[in-house]
Amino acid sequence: MPKSPSTEKSLAAHVMKRVAPLADSRLVGWFVNLPPVAWVLRVISRTVVERRIRGTRAAGSPVEQVTRVGLEATLQQIVDDVVSVLGYTGAMVATYEQDGSLPVRAFYVDPDRATEEQVHRWEEEASEIFGHPLSISDPDIAMVFLHQDEYKDNLSVRAYKAGGPIMTDELYDLCTPIAPPVSRPFIKGIQEALGIQELIAVPFFIETLVDGRPTREIVGNLFAAKQSEISERDKRTLTAFGRQAAATIESERRHFQVQVAQRIVFEVQSSIQDEVHILERIAAWVVSDLSYAGVVVATYERDGSLPVRAFYVDPDLATEEQVRRWEEEVSEIVGRPLSISDPDIARVFLHQDEYKDNLSVRAYKAGGPVMTDELYDLCTPIAPPASRPFIKGIQEALGIQKLIAVPFFIETLVDGQPTREIVGNLFAATRSRAFSSGQIELLKMFGQQAAAGIRNARLYRRSEELRQIAQTFGKMAFSASAYVHDLRNHIGAFRGHFQLLQLMDELSAEDRQEILALNASITARLDKAAEILDSLHEPWRYVPDQPTDINACLARALRKVVPDRDAIRTTEGIEVTSDLFAGLPLVITSSAMLTEAFKVLIKNAVEAIREKGRGGNSQRGELRVESRLGEADDQIVEILVCDSGTGIRPEHLSKVFEMRWSTKGGKGMGFGLFWTKDYIEGLGGSIEVESVWEKGTTFHVRLPAAHKESDGSRS
Repeated sequence: MPKSPSTEKSLAAHVMKRVAPLADSRLVGWFVNLPPVAWVLRVISRTVVERRIRGTRAAGSPVEQVTRVGLEATLQQIVDDVVSVLGYTGAMVATYEQDGSLPVRAFYVDPDRATEEQVHRWEEEASEIFGHPLSISDPDIAMVFLHQDEYKDNLSVRAYKAGGPIMTDELYDLCTPIAPPVSRPFIKGIQEALGIQELIAVPFFIETLVDGRPTREIVGNLFAAKQSEISERDKRTLTAFGRQAAATIESERRHFQVQVAQRIVFEVQSSIQDEVHILERIAAWVVSDLSYAGVVVATYERDGSLPVRAFYVDPDLATEEQVRRWEEEVSEIVGRPLSISDPDIARVFLHQDEYKDNLSVRAYKAGGPVMTDELYDLCTPIAPPASRPFIKGIQEALGIQKLIAVPFFIETLVDGQPTREIVGNLFAATRSRAFSSGQIELLKMFGQQAAAGIRNARLYRRSEELRQIAQTFGKMAFSASAYVHDLRNHIGAFRGHFQLLQLMDELSAEDRQEILALNASITARLDKAAEILDSLHEPWRYVPDQPTDINACLARALRKVVPDRDAIRTTEGIEVTSDLFAGLPLVITSSAMLTEAFKVLIKNAVEAIREKGRGGNSQRGELRVESRLGEADDQIVEILVCDSGTGIRPEHLSKVFEMRWSTKGGKGMGFGLFWTKDYIEGLGGSIEVESVWEKGTTFHVRLPAAHKESDGSRS
C-alpha cells in the first residue's frame, strides 16, 4: 500500500534523527550511501520536494526582488540574470575574504521551481534532521575555506585549485563538508526534484602583483545549476559574468579602502598630541575594517630598538586576556619573560647581529614589506628555539597562515642628500594564504599614516618642550630682573649709609648713635645682597611653583602700579576699586610672576585712562579689579580688570596679544600682553579682551584652581 506524503516525511525524519548523532561517522556515511539505502532516502526527499514545488506553481508566487545598493545589488543582479536570462535553475556568488573563506553573498532560484521562503524552510528542516545548521544561502553557514584541508573536495575549492570552471552532476559537491555524508541522499533528492542535471563553479580572478610578479588573485566564485548539460558556450558566458563580478568586487574594495584611508588621515590629524592613541587606532582599524587576525605596531627609538607600541587581535579569535595568558604560559615553559605586547619585552634592536633573522630587521634591511608563514619569525631571538613548537601551536589555533612586516619611513635630508629615515614597523597576520598587491599597498598606506602621525606627535611634543624651555628661561629672566631690582635697592641703601658714615664727625652724638643703630639693618641687607648674587650666579636653579593666593597677587600688583589710591584719585581723578572674593581656591604658580602678569594688565588700564584724560576728557576715570569663582565651575577662578580708558579700536582687537604690537606709538616694546597671554595659557588658563573704542576695556582671565576650598564672603 503506497505511503502518504506525510508518512514519507515522518519516515525520513525518523530515519535521519536516528542517524544524526552519528552523522560524521564514516561507517554511517558508508551505510546510507549504499545504493539501496541511498535510493530510498533520495526518493523520499524528492517526493516531498516535488509535491511542494507543484503547490508553488499552482499558487504562482514570484520571488520578490529586493532593491539593494552597491556590491550586494550588483552581485544579486548577476545571479538574477544567470537564472532569468540564461535559463538556469539557480545561481550563487561567493566572495573571497581576508580569512581565506568564500561565503555566499548572492543567491537566486528560479521562482517556477522554488520560492526563497521554501528554500529557507528546506534548510531549517535539514538542519533539524541532521543536528547542525545547514544552508546554501546564509553566508555565516554557506562558507568554505580554500586553504583548509577538510574542504578540499568542495566544488569551490576544486575550481580554485584548477584555476577555471569545474562541473559536477552532484549538488552535494557544493555542500561538503558543511553537510555531512549522511545528508547526501537527502540533497540528491532535492536535486532531482529541482531537475538539476549539472552544476558548475566558475572562479573569478583579478590580475595583480605579488613580490613584483604578475599573479592571479582569487576574488570569488560563481555557481550555476542547470536542468541540462552545461556547454562550452555556457562556460564562456558564465566566465564573462564572473569577470563582471570580479570587477565589481574590486571596485567596491577600492572604494572602501579610500574611505578607510580618509578616516585614518582625519584621525591622525585630529590626534596630533597623542602618539599612542594614533597607533592603537591604526592597529584596531587594520583588524576590524580589513579583517586581519592581528596587528602590531612598533616604533623606532633613538637606541636603535623597535619596541611594540600598539597591539590588537581580532576579539573573535582571542581576547586580550587570553593573549596575556598565552604569554605567561610560554614564559613559564621557556624560563624567561616572553611577550608580543609588552614594549619592555617585545623589542628588537635593528643594528645588533643577534636580531638579524627577526622579521622586523629583515623588513628594515629590505626597505619594504617582507612576508613569512611563521609567527616565530616575529619573536626570534627573544623567544628561544625551544619555544618554536608552542608558538606554532598558538599560530595554528588562531588560524594564521601568513604574516607581513611593513616598515614605514619618512623622507629627510642628511648632508643635503634625501634619505629615508626608519620610523617604525607595522605587522599584520592573516588567515589567508597570501597578501595581494592591493592589500600590501593598503598596509603601506596605513604605515605611512602611522609615520606621519608619529612624526607630527613628536614634533608637537618637541614644540611643547621648547615652549616649556622658553617658559623656564622666561622665569629665569624675570627672576633675574627682579633680583637686579632688589639689588639696586640694597645698593642704594648702602650708598646712603656710607655717606652718613662719612659725615659722622660733623653730626651730634645723638645723630651718630642713630646712624650706628642702623648697622644691623645694613648687615642684613648685605646678607640679602650676597644671596641675590648667588642666585644670579646660578640662574638655572629651579624655583618650584607653589600654591598661590590670587587675591594677594592682585593686591600686590595694585600697590605697585597705584601705591596711593587717595593720591591718584585727588591728583588724576582716577577712582580705583577692588572687589576680591575671599574664599578663592589657590592656583599653582610663581607668586612673583602672577603678580607681574596682573601688574601688566593694571598698568595698561591706568595708562589707557591717563591717555583718555590727555585727550581733553574731563570725566573721572575708573579702574576696577575683581576676582570671583567661575559661574559654571567653582574650580575655575575668574579675574576681571576693567577700565574706562580710551579703549581699543575694533580693527586692533585681534592684534592686542601679538608680539611687538603696541598702542604706545613706538614707546612700548609690545611684549607685556604677549607674555601675559603665554604665561596665563601655560597655567592652563585663558585670557580674553573686550573693548569699546572711547568707552573702555575689560580683560577677563580664567585660571584653574589647585584644589577646592570652602566658600567665603566678599571683602
